[in-house]
Amino acid sequence: MQVRRPTAGRQGSRQVKSWSARTAIAAARRARGQALVWLLGTMVACAAILYGVFNTAQITVAKQRTVNAADAGALAGATVQARVLNLAAYNNRAMMANEAFLIQMLSIESWLQYFGTTADNFGTLAELIGVFVPPVEAIGQFLDKMGDVADKIHDGLAKANNLIIKAIELEKKAIYAAHTVVIKAGGLLAEDAASKIVEANRTQWGTHEDIGVEIDKRPGVRAATFGLNEKDWLSFTTSYTGNKRTDAKEILLNSRDRFSADRPGAWWTNLNLGLVGTEKRGGSQLKGFDRWETQDTLEVWEKVPCKTGMCKEYQPIGWGRSNADKNGNSGDVWDPNRSAQKLAYEQAESHSGWSGVPNVYDIKDKSAKARPTLGIDFIVATRRVRTATLTTHQMGIGLDVGANTGGADMAERLEADQYTAIGKARVFFERPQRGLTNDFTARGLWRDDSAKEYGSLFSPYWQARLADLTPAEKIGLMASMGMVPDKALYTPGGQR
Repeated sequence: MQVRRPTAGRQGSRQVKSWSARTAIAAARRARGQALVWLLGTMVACAAILYGVFNTAQITVAKQRTVNAADAGALAGATVQARVLNLAAYNNRAMMANEAFLIQMLSIESWLQYFGTTADNFGTLAELIGVFVPPVEAIGQFLDKMGDVADKIHDGLAKANNLIIKAIELEKKAIYAAHTVVIKAGGLLAEDAASKIVEANRTQWGTHEDIGVEIDKRPGVRAATFGLNEKDWLSFTTSYTGNKRTDAKEILLNSRDRFSADRPGAWWTNLNLGLVGTEKRGGSQLKGFDRWETQDTLEVWEKVPCKTGMCKEYQPIGWGRSNADKNGNSGDVWDPNRSAQKLAYEQAESHSGWSGVPNVYDIKDKSAKARPTLGIDFIVATRRVRTATLTTHQMGIGLDVGANTGGADMAERLEADQYTAIGKARVFFERPQRGLTNDFTARGLWRDDSAKEYGSLFSPYWQARLADLTPAEKIGLMASMGMVPDKALYTPGGQR
């Protein structure tokens, strides 16, 4: 029996396999721990990306909050200023409405006296005719009674007008004093509104309050914001008194209704029969700034020979007049050559205590050049210190420990070590005009004459909107905030 032995080929194959296994095991031992290195490297890279994303988000949010606070503060301040101007406009209108009411009452007083004298004179004439034509006597007696009633109402209205003048004068003084206070304090009210809006951007939870955004109150910045805001505000309006009340006088005259302005009477009081006729005249006149004169007359005329041919000769039928000024003066005779005018002057009811056209606050610069750009700018500068933003550097994550290989510190680099923003809003006047595209809500505000209306303190159409800074404003503000002014050339805003 023969015993088989392994051939040399099989033995060599087993030896090769054994060597390969040992080599693979040795290689695996040498590569042990490399996955951990890659894992740690990947984790470091992920952490760096996470830090970067987190810091970028925090910085972006902080920046946006600072910008939003500046814009909101500027718009809030400008809105307060617009409301102050509108309040003054409403009050000025109220004063003019009261003055128009006064001239209406004086006109009624004058007309009642005119009606009474006319009825009395016609009644006397009718009674004389009634001596010969008895039925006419009853008409005369009725007219006498009508005249007596008109006289009693006239006397009561005269007393009422004295009270009305006192009430209007108290109201004028109160409104003017209130306007003085509000105009002087309007800038401070705007600053207070801006500060409160900026403070409202702070986050609070429990007893903790985020440092958040604040108004930049450093002296240089305040001089460039609050100082300029206050200067622009106080120089925008002025008080019109004395002979400067021309615009107020014109507005008052235009505020009269037809009865107060001109009372020519009906057609049958203005007859022209050739050689004879009647003429009714009436209305009101504002003499200077401080006296109202309102008058009514009815006359019969006839043409008589004169040097120039045929001239009208007037005879009075009825008259009435009422005056109002500071001292109760009688004023002037409107037409000294006509007896009815003289009788009205002599028997006029004169009221004292009226100080004249109201003193008002209005726009200071009323030139045509200033009209298109009329308005006020309100600027707010806000800041947020770096410590108020929780970045990884602020929280102490990944600080440099002085190792030769460096550290993971990602400290943000901020100009002047803070986040800053500048907001600007503009107070402007705009009354909706007929025919504006896509304007469906302002039909009740259109002017009947479709004219362009410019700003004044007699129309309450002052508004506020955000506006862009001028390059000069931006450079000056950035310098006052401790920033390099050349950044005004390539940071947002102020490039116009």
